[in-house]
Amino acid sequence: MRQVKGKPRRSAQRGRPEPAPAADWMPKIRLRSPAMIGAGAFLMLAAGAGLVQGGHLGFGGGATEASQEAFAWYPIEEILAAGHYHTRRKDLLAAIAVKPGDDMMEVDPDEVRARVEALDWIESAKVARLWPATLQVQVVEKEPYAIWQSKGVSWLIDRKGTPITKDGVGEFAGLPLVVGEGAPQHAAELVEILKRFPAIQRLTKASVRVGDRRWDLHLKSGIQVRLPEDGVEDALQRLTVLEQEQKIFERDIESVDLRLPDRLVIKPRGGAAQSVARGEST
Repeated sequence: MRQVKGKPRRSAQRGRPEPAPAADWMPKIRLRSPAMIGAGAFLMLAAGAGLVQGGHLGFGGGATEASQEAFAWYPIEEILAAGHYHTRRKDLLAAIAVKPGDDMMEVDPDEVRARVEALDWIESAKVARLWPATLQVQVVEKEPYAIWQSKGVSWLIDRKGTPITKDGVGEFAGLPLVVGEGAPQHAAELVEILKRFPAIQRLTKASVRVGDRRWDLHLKSGIQVRLPEDGVEDALQRLTVLEQEQKIFERDIESVDLRLPDRLVIKPRGGAAQSVARGEST
């Protein structure tokens, strides 16, 4: 269409007068220095950003915000927990502290792992976000090794002597019982030696740590066996031979002292102690 000089053209879409060319209506800015050039550029960029964020331009604003809202939230649909046997599920879920419907993006796996590993039974935990909607928690529990009794309180301990819990200890009555200060740290050493002497192990009711230096075995029959600080295995071997040959555990005995390497001391119940040299009969 041919333009008539001096008269504004009409828009083909709305029928309104179209503005004059930019050179006719935009104010001119005089740029006299680099600082002024930078300021001018900043103002133009700010104005453009305002138009986009305000939704005045079709390719920005509302479309961008809608896109962000559509992808910023990943609701959790399922929480998978595995490896827990002694740990109650409700305690595990309380430690995870995440529920279906929560935003996956806001879950920090390291924080969840730290809370789960703080539970009594948990040795270690792995936490993974399985996109888009599943949180997986895999745990390894501590293994109860013995029962430790101290100051009237019973604890389950693991092989390293670390206390696990004092709740529900009665369910593990078949585990070895160790008593006294220092007993947890030395329990595994004694228990492994006792396993090599099953007859004595079956008769042992409790192993008592004495002065955090040595052990006394308290048998179910009431006999007390005093073990040495060193050479425990050798002492139990001597006791085993004595039992096999003379059925010493069937006698009315109060204690058997094995602390001396060349002899043992037997004390009858209510009587005087008798010293027996190694290899002698009683």
